[in-house]
Amino acid sequence: MRLLDRVHLVGGGWLGYGLSDRHDSHVYLVDGGSESVLIDAGCGLGTAAIVDRVAAARLEKSAGRVLVTHGHADHGGGAGALARALGAVVGASPEVATMLREADEDATGLAIARSVGTYPPHLRLEPSTVELELGAQALAVGDVSITVVPTPGHAAGHLCFLASDGDQQALFTGDLIFARGRVAILGTPDTDLTALRASIARLRELVGDAPTALLPGHGSIAVTGAQDHLDIALDCFARGALPPPLLP
Repeated sequence: MRLLDRVHLVGGGWLGYGLSDRHDSHVYLVDGGSESVLIDAGCGLGTAAIVDRVAAARLEKSAGRVLVTHGHADHGGGAGALARALGAVVGASPEVATMLREADEDATGLAIARSVGTYPPHLRLEPSTVELELGAQALAVGDVSITVVPTPGHAAGHLCFLASDGDQQALFTGDLIFARGRVAILGTPDTDLTALRASIARLRELVGDAPTALLPGHGSIAVTGAQDHLDIALDCFARGALPPPLLP
């Protein structure tokens, strides 16, 4: 499912377009010409469907890296299996790298989410090899540049990614912020409203006025005008209110 000249949607579940397992986040494929990368990996139950959609995109080269926004199971649980299927390497923040290497179901929130029925009983984390520990840095993906932005607030070790080919930018926000300025505030120790606001403000400064797509981890996608969605959330915070939630 092609979204932009350089971006395909190759996975996603019931909070999206039903491209892979219902529990998956959006999974994006960024085409850099001579190489490509995936942003997020789903929970692991829909890996075969994601691999098929990567192949259907008919890029010059399959994805060589899987970049994980954060450790929650719907985003990072499938990273190891997806990387093995594609011959790729996994990249994540140091905090998330530890969670995935140790298959830590408590730190990733899988254990409690599974206990309340968010995930099926058979979904389990398997240890993943994470070769790339990412911080504030730039990655070259063929002729696309990806800026890695540490963005705590929704979850520990959360990263966002800003991809640019010189003509258009695409902002991959994971679960930090969604279309129409919506957010997902969890009752977990690593959810921090002060950090959330600061991270959204950091993204707003980073994108500036350049044409920018907003590509979040769930829900609607905006192929341009990311600034408007960021501004809605920041305006809520400025008024002393919380931005609207992703789910009612």
